Amino acid sequence: MTAKWIPCGDGFIEADVVRWKESVWEKRSRRRNARAVNVGERIVTAEVLREDAEGWVYLLTRACVLSSERIPGRKVTLLPKGENLRRKRRTIERGKPERLPWSDESARAIVASKFLGSR
Repeated sequence: MTAKWIPCGDGFIEADVVRWKESVWEKRSRRRNARAVNVGERIVTAEVLREDAEGWVYLLTRACVLSSERIPGRKVTLLPKGENLRRKRRTIERGKPERLPWSDESARAIVASKFLGSR
């Protein structure tokens, strides 16, 4: 059975499992003025642990898969399962996030009203 993902935009809260697409950047050389190059994209699935007042979202990685490679020969690094991440909320929103439905969506609605009301 495949999970049905719900587009959530900025409406994800603590305890949600979200997935989004993000670009992977790599430095080209050791030179000081060298620009980073976009080597590809990955799809990250993670559980939202918490969010702080500065807009940082703390996550626990559940899965990470390769979406695309832009430059042959350069590998897109995948995030290991169980790793703690920190991303700006805006970064996740830019990647068109989706969330897994809760088994009891009415309970989530109560939690979300308290959480989204305090933002």
